[in-house]
Amino acid sequence: SIAASEGKARTALTFKRPSKALDDAIAAGGAGLRLLAVKDITPLEGGIPLLVDGKIIGAIGVSGMHSTQDAQVARAGLVVLV
Repeated sequence: SIAASEGKARTALTFKRPSKALDDAIAAGGAGLRLLAVKDITPLEGGIPLLVDGKIIGAIGVSGMHSTQDAQVARAGLVVLV
């Protein structure tokens, strides 16, 4: 769970979008499947970039439940931090 949450946060930070965006792209198939070849990403829902004044200052990654629940907890953390 720790490695997965770190991976989700790192993925959100690297791609500058929620990790669910990569999850959705892979699930859609086609060109999105190329993401499977990218090393060290965790394309699962639960990672969210932290933005302040339009700039990314970090990311939150949550793991330990179902991915949709992980995302809910990450969003709750985001609300508290920004």
